[in-house]
Amino acid sequence: MATIQPSASDENFATLQQDPFFDVVTDLISGYLADAFDDPAGGEVDRWTLSALPSTESSAERQRLFTLNVGPMEVLFVERFTEGGEVVDYRTALYVSASALTAETGCSLDELALRAPLVRIQPTPMESAGGDGVLLDWFLSDEGADEQFFELPLDKATRPLAEHLVTKGRGPYAQYHNRSFAAHVLAQETTDE
Repeated sequence: MATIQPSASDENFATLQQDPFFDVVTDLISGYLADAFDDPAGGEVDRWTLSALPSTESSAERQRLFTLNVGPMEVLFVERFTEGGEVVDYRTALYVSASALTAETGCSLDELALRAPLVRIQPTPMESAGGDGVLLDWFLSDEGADEQFFELPLDKATRPLAEHLVTKGRGPYAQYHNRSFAAHVLAQETTDE
């Protein structure tokens, strides 16, 4: 019998549900999937995977709450930062299409960085993005960063990159996919409609 990866386990999902940011995390993922796919449930595992408390870049003071992957690339994650066992900050990171983002706003990435100075806007060298990926990330502790982030046309910039990534085929993350977490997110999406 194959060993279940911790990020795919019900235990990790149950632990994640105790985090104060869990409802926000669920909304972020649900929103991404609705923006990226006409039928998110139909693409589970084959088009996207979702891990709960993965070990990616974890340390005593920093842990990812989840990673959402489309095809071969991570597209959305949230990190939790702690000091002395207490949560001190969260970082949200989202990859979208740079060309769609600039087309929707009529601004270059440099101009967008000036308009939203609390959101780091950085092109990604990830090969799977095909030269059209941009990372948007921000910290909850930066007052107003969330407003600047959500004022960007994220819905319009999400789908083009996701569609590109799907053409790359199924990613290598099925063993890390947390089906219980995915079911929770998909159920949230249907209640939001």
